[in-house]
Amino acid sequence: MTVPLIGIVADRKSASYGAWVDIPTDAISHTYVSAIQEAGGAPILFPSIDVHVDDPERLIGLVDGLFLPGGRDLDAELYASVAHPSNDPPLRVRDELEIALTRLARERDVPVLGACRGMQVLNVALGGTLEQHLGDRVDLTPHRHIYGEHTSHPVSIHSDTLLRSITHEAEFEISSHHHQGVDRLGEGLVVCASAPDGVIEAIEATDGAFCLGVQWHPEERLDPEGIALIRAFVAAAGARSGANYAVAS
Repeated sequence: MTVPLIGIVADRKSASYGAWVDIPTDAISHTYVSAIQEAGGAPILFPSIDVHVDDPERLIGLVDGLFLPGGRDLDAELYASVAHPSNDPPLRVRDELEIALTRLARERDVPVLGACRGMQVLNVALGGTLEQHLGDRVDLTPHRHIYGEHTSHPVSIHSDTLLRSITHEAEFEISSHHHQGVDRLGEGLVVCASAPDGVIEAIEATDGAFCLGVQWHPEERLDPEGIALIRAFVAAAGARSGANYAVAS
């Protein structure tokens, strides 16, 4: 049985090790990588560089699933907005690569799972927009209280959705750290979970494909809903991998 390959785009971070301080590094939190491995997948990291933006078809052809992780805010210009003063400095090349890969994944029926920023990437890639600072409208505390620390709050999962079929729960606690959220939904997407204050907490495709974004961090709270979600994604990628293998052979 072939282990499905899961593509993840890396961020550009400053890292220090030994005598080297603040070295630009292409990296992603190991919690994402280990969670995908625990769920039965084989992660592959793609650096955020122009050569990949110029040829995203090559990358999407290598993987069985696309995982969109958390990270810095997207460049507001990508959804025709002016950046909010609270936004992170964007890494435009990462934004463009993830958006291109997401669109190709939808075209080619490659399973997609987005976490936090990843849900926002999914929405923008399909023509949606973002609310840039939830704190202007609601109490931000449940979603991000202290910068750099996860908070916890309940989410309500809508019935008759892919997400509900995976978690089998109408409500559970999640691990949260964000200040932005989905505003106008992208094409072919529907809301499948929400917070008590009405903030959109999950979106999924309406066509039955495994294309799902959650505003929380399932990799930080694996037991039981987090790992169930990632396992379902990896299983969908594995099913596609198996189908492709059968055709190729």
